[in-house]
Amino acid sequence: MELDARVPSGPIEGRWEKSKFEMKLVNPANKRKYHVIVVGTGLAGGAAAATLAELGYNVKCFCFQDSPRRAHSIAAQGGINAAKNYQNDGDSIFRLFYDTVKGGDFRARESNVYRLAEISVNIIDQAVAQGVPFAREYGGTLANRSFGGAQVSRTFYARGQTGQQLLLGAYQALERQISLGKVDMYPRTEMLDLIVIDGKARGIVTRNLITGETDVHIADAVILGTGGYGNVFYLSTNAKGSNTTAIWRAHKRGALFANPCFTQIHPTCIPVRVAFGCRKRRAITAHRRRFRKTSATTIWNANTRASAIWCRATWPAEPPSGCAMRDGAWVRRG
Repeated sequence: MELDARVPSGPIEGRWEKSKFEMKLVNPANKRKYHVIVVGTGLAGGAAAATLAELGYNVKCFCFQDSPRRAHSIAAQGGINAAKNYQNDGDSIFRLFYDTVKGGDFRARESNVYRLAEISVNIIDQAVAQGVPFAREYGGTLANRSFGGAQVSRTFYARGQTGQQLLLGAYQALERQISLGKVDMYPRTEMLDLIVIDGKARGIVTRNLITGETDVHIADAVILGTGGYGNVFYLSTNAKGSNTTAIWRAHKRGALFANPCFTQIHPTCIPVRVAFGCRKRRAITAHRRRFRKTSATTIWNANTRASAIWCRATWPAEPPSGCAMRDGAWVRRG
């Protein structure tokens, strides 16, 4: 099988704009003729279903929970990054692109990451329009904070409930389209198989988890927004329902399986809580200078988890002079 990422040609700064310009547009009067199936109602699936319906397409949306609000996206807490540069601290689309590629150990597809950085600006506006109550400054402008290894303040947040508020915003937009009749919602429904016609996904086979009834749904396109394989981790804060059932069945029909465990693993589950300990402001090690050079940032409280875990592996068994172990980190006494 030939691996083709279908990345547009040309300079990375303009290849996606060029690609969008070269795509064929669908006349607004013709959009109502097309049907789209969306499996999953988290931040990806719920937002996709609501947006496609608002554009004029007929959408069928499926989830195995009793409500779209039960999607595991609700567990995200920290915030969402966007290159808006509200703090005027030197942030830009290219800087967000660079930080994301570097934070991914240079393994990500750079064209896709640049596109992510480009649309991050619009995602915040969309979330605000959906009613997401992001934290704000006293003057009413959206607040930002430094988070996750970034040297600039680009994280938009809603206390410790960012995922919940984003999900409720997408859910409200989805419910609006359901009330308008543009989205048919199928809760408590599991995807059993993917229907492939001439090499293209054209439908799914489902089972009602309450009655056991199976059904077939045909559409012009199928979108899987079903999350990653959280159960790959023995200790994890991911729900047991995050079991990648849908994408595994797509894989059996010929879809390539790249990184099924691309999902959150929280340091709270690590037996030795090294990551958060290393990210504390007062955390020090015997290899402090080496740690600074290899970390993603010179800000102690924003070291990446990967570099923090690497640092913990190099620590001596005995504490440095004047330090004590606390929460998995050497901390200065007093």
